[in-house]
Amino acid sequence: MTLGTLRLIDFRNFQGLEVDFGGRSAAVWGPNGRGKSNLLEAIILLGTTRSHRTRRDAELVRFGARGYAVSGELSGSAGGRTTLAITYSEAEGKRGSVDRKETARLSEIVGRCGVVCVSPEDVEITSGEPEVRRRYLDLTLCSLSTVYLRALQEYNRVHRHRGRLLREGLGPEAAAHLETWDAQLARWAQPVFSMRREAVSEIGPYAEEIYGALGGREELAVAYAPGAGEEETVSEEKLLAKLRAKRSFDLRTGRTSVGPHRDDMEIRLGGKPIRSYGSRGQHRSAVLALKLAAARLMERRMGEAPLLLLDDVFTELDEGRSDALAARLAREGQTFATGTDREALRRFLPGAEGFSLEEGGALVHAG
Repeated sequence: MTLGTLRLIDFRNFQGLEVDFGGRSAAVWGPNGRGKSNLLEAIILLGTTRSHRTRRDAELVRFGARGYAVSGELSGSAGGRTTLAITYSEAEGKRGSVDRKETARLSEIVGRCGVVCVSPEDVEITSGEPEVRRRYLDLTLCSLSTVYLRALQEYNRVHRHRGRLLREGLGPEAAAHLETWDAQLARWAQPVFSMRREAVSEIGPYAEEIYGALGGREELAVAYAPGAGEEETVSEEKLLAKLRAKRSFDLRTGRTSVGPHRDDMEIRLGGKPIRSYGSRGQHRSAVLALKLAAARLMERRMGEAPLLLLDDVFTELDEGRSDALAARLAREGQTFATGTDREALRRFLPGAEGFSLEEGGALVHAG
């Protein structure tokens, strides 16, 4: 999948922008604060229907405007073309369209354009809390499957309701109410568990191979750590039984102790937890390996290479890792890289179109 023309209206700092990337990789440079990350955020929005930086669409609207519009023309490897658009306004909320026809649900856009973004903050995937690793899996799977997206949304909704019931308490009536919510929680938790487990089993070998290609000497191992025990498969019936068994404990603590919201992804280097023992350089390489592994997973499942977005990544890497990444990018699909150093971007993406992001949000083609 490649991106041709991208159009932005009142999105972040862009009052109006139209640029034709022609399906080619692009290097975008400019001083910090010009909006380079905002440009990549717009592409992510097209692929996932949501921002990776905020959950509030109102924050994406240019100051003083009442809404935003983002659209992109995409081409597949078989020659097919699709136009995706996301709009938001205070009055009408968020809407999506495919080939200029409004969709009944935003989820109908998911899976049409795979996107993988790498930014300096992603080091939290290997060094931060489990929530960050769950988000990595969710962003990957939500880009691939409307089934997963629906299951995750429903699970989160039921989990919030159950948590409120646990905190408020209803005396003798609590057990009867919890039985109803537990059945729903188990129903939606099962596909989340199974699809996360399957994804990690595929991502792990890819990440190990890519980590070595990026210069890593240690073995990178990735394993799924479900929040419902270590069983190879977790059925809806087993999940419901676990929830019932933990019900008294959950009522005392006011929180749900079993479920995908407690999942983690164990990441080890040379048999040791990278979170505790990894160096800064090892963390950077492992994150790149995990992100590129997610791109490989998307390509295998979708039949199209996803758009790869690198947000100021090369400034965070030493020369050896930068050269290894540049060599790797030649095997990836259309890549968008941002940074402040024009010459560095030219060096690492020699075949990319160059663009200078000027003050005021003007994107100037520099060849």
